[in-house]
Amino acid sequence: MEGRARETEEKRRDRVRRLEGFRHGRDEMNLAEFPLAGVSDRFLDGTKTVVFADSVWDEEKREMVPRSLTISGSDRYGLPTAKDDDVLLGCIQLSSLGDFHSREVHFSRYELLKLLRWKDETKNYRRLSTSLRRWKGVTVYSDKAFYDHGRKSWVNRDFGILDNLYIYQREEVEGAGAPASSWFVWNEVLFASFQAGYLKRLDWDLYCSLTDPVAKRLYRLLDKRFYHRDRVVFDLEDLALNKVRVSRNYNTAQIKRALQKGIRELEAVWELQALEPERRFSKVRQGKWEVVFTRKARRNRAEKLEPVGLERELVAREVSREIARELVQGQPEEKVRGMIELFDWHRKRGEAKGPGFLVAAIQSEGGYTLPAGFTPQAEKEKQKAAENSRKQAERDFRERKEAVRVGAERVREGRFLAFWEGLEEAERRGFWEEALGQADETKRAGYRRCEREGSPLLESYRAVILRDHFWRTNAEHPGEREGAAIAAAVTE
Repeated sequence: MEGRARETEEKRRDRVRRLEGFRHGRDEMNLAEFPLAGVSDRFLDGTKTVVFADSVWDEEKREMVPRSLTISGSDRYGLPTAKDDDVLLGCIQLSSLGDFHSREVHFSRYELLKLLRWKDETKNYRRLSTSLRRWKGVTVYSDKAFYDHGRKSWVNRDFGILDNLYIYQREEVEGAGAPASSWFVWNEVLFASFQAGYLKRLDWDLYCSLTDPVAKRLYRLLDKRFYHRDRVVFDLEDLALNKVRVSRNYNTAQIKRALQKGIRELEAVWELQALEPERRFSKVRQGKWEVVFTRKARRNRAEKLEPVGLERELVAREVSREIARELVQGQPEEKVRGMIELFDWHRKRGEAKGPGFLVAAIQSEGGYTLPAGFTPQAEKEKQKAAENSRKQAERDFRERKEAVRVGAERVREGRFLAFWEGLEEAERRGFWEEALGQADETKRAGYRRCEREGSPLLESYRAVILRDHFWRTNAEHPGEREGAAIAAAVTE
C-alpha cells in the first residue's frame, strides 16, 4: 500500500499549490444542519454517546417530521469535539480537490495542516492523528435525521464516518516533503451523499478565519438556511442543544451568553445583520424563547428566479440550484452541455449515474475521458460542419472547372469563327472537302446518313466536322489548353 500511495515530487508540489490557493470549499448539507461534533472539549470527560431530537418541515408531505440522531464514540477516543469538526470538514475539502471521484483519499498530514491553516508543529501532527482516529471510531444512528438527496427522502441509517485509516508517522519529520501516503476511506453512506451532490458552497477563507466554535457552527447552519430566505427564526433551545450543541446543563441566560459570542463575531466579519440582544432573543411564553437571524443584504434578485437554460437542465438532473449556478457561471458552456449529454447517454444505457458524477465530470480540470461510442452534440456539429465544408469545396471546384471549360469553349469558338469568316467561298469549299475526307469515320457516316434522309441534324454534323478539322490543322491542341486553364483555376 505504501508504494501505491507514493507520488512524484511534481504532483506533490502541485497539490501543495492547490491547497495554498484553496478558497471555495464544500459542506455536506446534513452535517451543516445536524453536526456530529460538540463545540467544546466537554465530551472528553468520558461521555461516549449523545442523543439529539428535533422536528423538520417536509415540503412534499407538508408536515413536520420528527427525527433523532444518536452519536456514539469509541471507548479509546470518545466523541468528536470542535477541533475534530474542523478536521472532518478539512477531509471533505481534500475530497473536493479530487472532485469526489473516490472514497479513498490520499494525503499527508502536512497538507491537511496547510488546508486547515494550522501551524506546522509536532503537536498539531499528533492532534490530527487523534482526530482522525476519533472519527474512525464514531458510529451514527440516524432516525430520519439524514436526508438522502439521491432518493429525495428522509432515511433511517446507521453508519460510520471513515471505514479505513492509514497514518504514517514519518510525516512529522518530513513535513512539506512528505508524500501523500496516508489515506482514509469514507463510509459509503456519507460518500453517497457527496456523489449525489448534496453539497453547498462554503467560503473556506471565512470559515478558517473564525475563532469561536459557535461562530463556525452558526455560519455553516445559517449559510445553508439563508439560501432560501434572508430571515430565519429558531426555537432557542432547539438551536442551542441540537444545532450548535452547547451544554444541556445551561439555563436560558447561559445559552444566550454562549451563542452571543459567536453571533458577534459573525456580525463583524460576515453578512449577519447586527441586532441588540433584546431584538435577537424574544420570549414567546414562559420557558420558550425564539432567536432571529437576518442577512445584511438581500441576494441578487436573479438568484431567486427559477433556473433557466443550462442551470435548469442541471437542476432537472438532481443537481442542487446552488451548485448548478456555480457550474454554469464557472465552466465553459460547451463542456457543461457535453457532460449533460454524457449523463443522459449513460442513463439511456441503463447505467446508474448520480448527480455527483455529473458535477464531478463538469468540474474535472483535465477534461473527462469520454467512453467509446459517445460523441457530444457539439463534436457532432463540428464534424457535420467539416463535412458540409468539404462538400461545398467540391461544389466550388466543379463550378470553377465548368466555368473554365465554358470559357475555353468560347475561346475556341471565337478562333474558329474568325478563321471561317476570313475564307473566300472557294476556300471554304476546299476546307470542307478536306475536313470531310479526314473526319472520324463515325461522324462522316452520320453526316452522310443525315444528307440522304434530309435530317435537321445535318448542319450539326457539318459544324462538328469543320471544327475538328480546324483544330487538327492548328499547332495548339484545345485539350491541352483547356487542361492547363483548369489546373490554374483549381490551384488559385
